[in-house]
Amino acid sequence: MKLFAKSIASVLLIPALLGGCAPRQYNADPSLGLAVHDNLAAQIVNPNGIPPTGPQGLYGSPAKAVMDRYVSSFLAPPPAANPFTIGIGTGTSTSMTAPVISGTTP
Repeated sequence: MKLFAKSIASVLLIPALLGGCAPRQYNADPSLGLAVHDNLAAQIVNPNGIPPTGPQGLYGSPAKAVMDRYVSSFLAPPPAANPFTIGIGTGTSTSMTAPVISGTTP
């Protein structure tokens, strides 16, 4: 009887255990990932690009000076600051002086 019970149990358990190895069909939602693409598209300020017209509102020599200064800022980077002097200042403080009101002195 023990042998019969073991054989029936094995006949019933083996297909159930092997069923876990069967591949399953995964049906994803067709809109899966659209939120990511929508968020990326929303981060673009001007999707059509900037028209090559230069700075708006400036004409002539002020516009040329602005563009020349912009271009030269990439040619010579500013000198690196010493990290040990952050917050110390240059020694001249305007916060300790008295305010001047219409030309009078305190």
